Amino acid sequence: MKFIQGISQIVKDYDLLIVDIWGVIHDGNSPYPDIIETLTYLRQQQKKIILLSNAPRRANKVKEVLEKMKITDQYYDLIISSGELVHHQLKKNSQQNYNFFGKNFFYIGPNKDQDLITDLNYQLSSKISEADFVLTTGFDHDQSQLSEKIEFILEAKKYNLPMICANPDLIVVRQNGDKMLCAGIIAKEYQKIQGQVFYFGKPYIEIYQYAITLLQNYLQKKIEHHKILAIGDGLETDILGANNFQIDNLFITDGILSNEFKVNLNNPEDLIKVESKCKTINIIPKFIISKLIIWEDILQEEKEH
Repeated sequence: MKFIQGISQIVKDYDLLIVDIWGVIHDGNSPYPDIIETLTYLRQQQKKIILLSNAPRRANKVKEVLEKMKITDQYYDLIISSGELVHHQLKKNSQQNYNFFGKNFFYIGPNKDQDLITDLNYQLSSKISEADFVLTTGFDHDQSQLSEKIEFILEAKKYNLPMICANPDLIVVRQNGDKMLCAGIIAKEYQKIQGQVFYFGKPYIEIYQYAITLLQNYLQKKIEHHKILAIGDGLETDILGANNFQIDNLFITDGILSNEFKVNLNNPEDLIKVESKCKTINIIPKFIISKLIIWEDILQEEKEH
């Protein structure tokens, strides 16, 4: 593990950056300070950028949210979401006569994400007893609790339905420290009672393979693994996923763990706390930084010009 002050210290060694969105680019409401300047700098360095999110919705909806925050496609090459991968796999399943997942599904999640597969030929069931599988995208509200979904979880197990989890994240955190539960909490609870879960997204390597394949097809050239850097704030998703896919990574401490770590990179005690956390859960990042920033000196120059 190496602590760095800015992305400019290491970026020359990489051609492609795979960047998480929530916790790195924005907190669900607003972009992080200096992120536009950082993305501008990375593009000036001719870096290819994939925004890789565990958002349980199509990539075009993720793009719309980013555009409202003035983060347009000039700052990246591709957006891939876990929801996009779910859509891709369920489209293949429908083309193969529903040979893996059946045609009828029960939905657990907010109304805003219920359209994830509406353009595919699946049937939304109002009763779990009539479904072939469960699709979960998360909770209904920011303040929702797991207890709201226990009834559905238990009934799904009664019928031994497979569950598709479109967001393996457990929580996300806003810049003010507020936490919100994600679909991964529902899936983990289902697993506790021996329910079968299929996860789509980080830390599973399929989403990295999918993203890299799409970009390589677009660029018409191969990208070497050792020239890829993953950037994220989730140890158990972004960093573990990068380790699983055997690519370098940069851990952001000011995202999901911001309540736990108020990291001052000049304070040795803070660095020891971060190292201890990583070693305790045996997920070791290659680089660690407080937030995605160029470097204070370079950033100041960018602002002055």
